[in-house]
Amino acid sequence: MNEYVFYSPEKLEFPLNESIKIIDDPKKVNETCIISNSKEIKAEVYAPEINFYIKNSQDSIADMIKNIEILYTIRSIKLDYASDFENEKKIGNKLLLVGEKEELLQIEEFFSDDFDLYFAGSESVVKIEGTIGELVVELSRNGKITSLAVDQMIWFNAPKSAFKQNGVYDPIKDGIENVANRVKKNIKHFSYKKAINYNPDICQYKGRVTKDGSDICGDCANICPTNAILKIDEKKELKFTHEDCETCGGCVSVCPSGALDLAATPREYMYEASNLLKDYKILVIPEVMDIENLNVKLPQKVLPLIIGGRKFLHEAHLLSLFQQSGAQVVFYTNFLSKGTLSALDMVNEIGKRKYGKELVLVAMNESELEDVLQNVEYIEGSRYSIDELGLNKREIFAARLSYLVGEDDLGVYENKDEYIHYGKVIINENNCTLCLSCVGACNVKALTAHPEDNSLRFNASICTDCTYCAVVCPESDCIEVVRDKFELKKESFKQVVMAKDELFKCVECGKEFAPRKAVMKIAQMMTPMFNGDEAKIRTLYCCETCKAKVMLKAQIKG
Repeated sequence: MNEYVFYSPEKLEFPLNESIKIIDDPKKVNETCIISNSKEIKAEVYAPEINFYIKNSQDSIADMIKNIEILYTIRSIKLDYASDFENEKKIGNKLLLVGEKEELLQIEEFFSDDFDLYFAGSESVVKIEGTIGELVVELSRNGKITSLAVDQMIWFNAPKSAFKQNGVYDPIKDGIENVANRVKKNIKHFSYKKAINYNPDICQYKGRVTKDGSDICGDCANICPTNAILKIDEKKELKFTHEDCETCGGCVSVCPSGALDLAATPREYMYEASNLLKDYKILVIPEVMDIENLNVKLPQKVLPLIIGGRKFLHEAHLLSLFQQSGAQVVFYTNFLSKGTLSALDMVNEIGKRKYGKELVLVAMNESELEDVLQNVEYIEGSRYSIDELGLNKREIFAARLSYLVGEDDLGVYENKDEYIHYGKVIINENNCTLCLSCVGACNVKALTAHPEDNSLRFNASICTDCTYCAVVCPESDCIEVVRDKFELKKESFKQVVMAKDELFKCVECGKEFAPRKAVMKIAQMMTPMFNGDEAKIRTLYCCETCKAKVMLKAQIKG
């Protein structure tokens, strides 16, 4: 198999690297290659940015030869890291037709005996749940609500809310024949790709129960334009339906901990790609943008980076691209999601405080892009590389932001939006018994236990301001979270001791087994309940092993 193929019907004015096979006739390629610059070639990946770069770049011939190979390599890396595996699903033949009588008669003729047809008026549809192949439609008939399980649904003049799940089609919008053909095709073969990678261990929604039933997080489900992510409140779990995902990536940009990632454009790919783009000016372009017809002059050392969903970029992505390249990043998009906009505001505000310049420049049309590309600059002293593999979103951003801040005091960054949050945990050491409930609750490791000196420590730079530490703390007036303020100075990136205690020694064997304050508090609570029983009271000051021995001795004497 040819990995890289470049198709040009006319002879190129310059050679390409020997790893790239140049052909002038698509018929000469008998098997599927991995990456090609043309749709006429059978390839796993079509890379339009290659032609875009060749057509518009002002680089020298020598640099173009090198850079074209880089663009092929970046696409290859994306393919290597992508986990958007294709899945197949069997779709049954139960079909619900919704509309006026005349409309239903009009479309019914398109379906043979291969389908079990059901009919309903638009006004009778109350709610739709599930997804293609497993839709459940609640219908109101004669004042009673009934549930109907179907595989697909055709709804004339369907409201926008009907399309939150796959398997619902509107003939008015897409045409009767097109909809009929699509429904027929689905029962023969329906495939979809895995859209989202999910790490439940650092999810700020999963398993987090509060006394009043409120959510600690859930931003991903709240922002999802479809039913691809749903909150199961009774279990505090997330349900993913990849069939319904638009792969926009909005959920990724608002996830505070980095528990979500685009399967087609994972964080590892972004990091490896940025490694290849060191010292280049990076032009980020979402795949949905029309790059084939984009005509802008690319100044020297500007290379395009194609990404998946246009909504998925977050603050760690943006700062990584900037620091790896050492130049302002250009983002060409006709739409800015709430999550990415929040990230842009934060990164650019900090950039202006440090360097007097924005770190990411946004162009929303061709004219703006032309102007921005002529003004993008390298920023002296901004280049910085770290090994991001194995780190979560907050850890990456904290490490990079720490370098940017350096020895400076850039003031307090106050969160102005609902999606990026930092907090400062304040612990009343007098009331803290070092039970470490807060440590168990903090899945981003902002709060950590240190047995070497029996201390509880806090790192403000990776705190997501979720407040769950305060929720689970069993003590009153012990943990306070100062929300949405982050001090941009060196001390904010270090672990700070919040509470510390000496270990209590077992009164029987002398073994250290628990913090002194914890032992004394439990003893204070339990002693009155033991009604002067000396053996039981003594067990309060014993390690686990000696508790049983003390009670056994008391029973023998008794």
